[in-house]
Amino acid sequence: MPLFQFEAVTYAGKTERGTVEGDSLRAVRQLLLSKELVPLSIVDVALTQAVVNDRRLFSSRRSISSKDLAILSKQLALLVRSGISIEDGISILSEDSSIKKHTRKVLDSILADIRSGLPLSQALANHPQSFGAFYQGIVAAAEQSGQMAEVLTQLAFFLEKREALKQKALGALVYPATLASISIVVIIFLMTYVVPQIVRVFESTKQTMPVITQVVMAMSNFLSKWGLVLLLAGLVSTLIFKYLLRRPDFKYRCHELCLKIPVVGALLLEFETARFAGTMALLLGANIPILSALHYSKNTLSNLVLKRTIEQAEVRLSEGSSLAKAIANQGIFSPILVHLIRSGEASGQLAEMLRYAAENAEAEAEHKTKLFTNLLEPLLILLMGGLVLGIVMAVMQPILEMNNGIR
Repeated sequence: MPLFQFEAVTYAGKTERGTVEGDSLRAVRQLLLSKELVPLSIVDVALTQAVVNDRRLFSSRRSISSKDLAILSKQLALLVRSGISIEDGISILSEDSSIKKHTRKVLDSILADIRSGLPLSQALANHPQSFGAFYQGIVAAAEQSGQMAEVLTQLAFFLEKREALKQKALGALVYPATLASISIVVIIFLMTYVVPQIVRVFESTKQTMPVITQVVMAMSNFLSKWGLVLLLAGLVSTLIFKYLLRRPDFKYRCHELCLKIPVVGALLLEFETARFAGTMALLLGANIPILSALHYSKNTLSNLVLKRTIEQAEVRLSEGSSLAKAIANQGIFSPILVHLIRSGEASGQLAEMLRYAAENAEAEAEHKTKLFTNLLEPLLILLMGGLVLGIVMAVMQPILEMNNGIR
């Protein structure tokens, strides 16, 4: 018979701990109640040890991706809305054969924690790589309010929108990145393979080469001799840059520079604004205090400059300032966001105004993304086409001069 470890209080308020055998968690709970003990926690000893061992093994593995997390949240919300308990809902999701192996391990661990008596928010806290402080805070608020189904539905919708916005941004850059990559490969092939072979023919003719041909030949010789060195230098530079990014001051300056880049900076600000406002709207809608909501929302931002802006706003808010003033004093977020927050605070509909601000920022981000890609694509085509044309002209011009000389 399984052995359970329990912690309970007597009717007199005295805490008691111990172990007891039972067929199931429910049976042990009934047994404790019959002994006038109110159980605080009941843990299956064997299952707990298995979970600890599994968690040690799992700690080095990858977390649930943001896309999978959005899907799981939506599925769990639908199950809970249909009347299924959280425990049964997670059990059903874990038994789905289509989910990834590491995702199933996380769900099994969460399920074991819930069956041991932990609430869902604490079970999620054991997997911070997959469920951040923002996610845990939302679930904890839902548990306190007793509106788990409604809050999970809003959370799933929010995660879906955030993932869709991310995919739109990445998708818009696929074509320019592919075009640039193919062009670079073609140019390297021409410069390191085609041009050197033609150069040998020109050198045997003792002909004076045009200036453009001499330039291309010099670049080709340089790449042939030092190409591997340049590649190695590029890799080393990348590693050094990644190392420097671990330093907060260097990373902050890089993020500050990103916001100042024309078009790109405005685009990044709109994406971050949409993420911040949407998170705040969701948290306030779940009745989370505004300071806590501001703290959780800050953690969803990726830009350190904006994070520091929210940190300073937190301080001002704790000192009695309004949220609109606290954000406006930093001078980074758009006046539209500040105006909507001010209106929301005045009307008592801050969550609704923040939701509108998120939708507005998302629409602006999509518009600026299209504008950016529409400008970038022809510029890349002209640049890469010009480089290829220059190489072709450098090769063809001596040939044409040779033909003219023969005639």
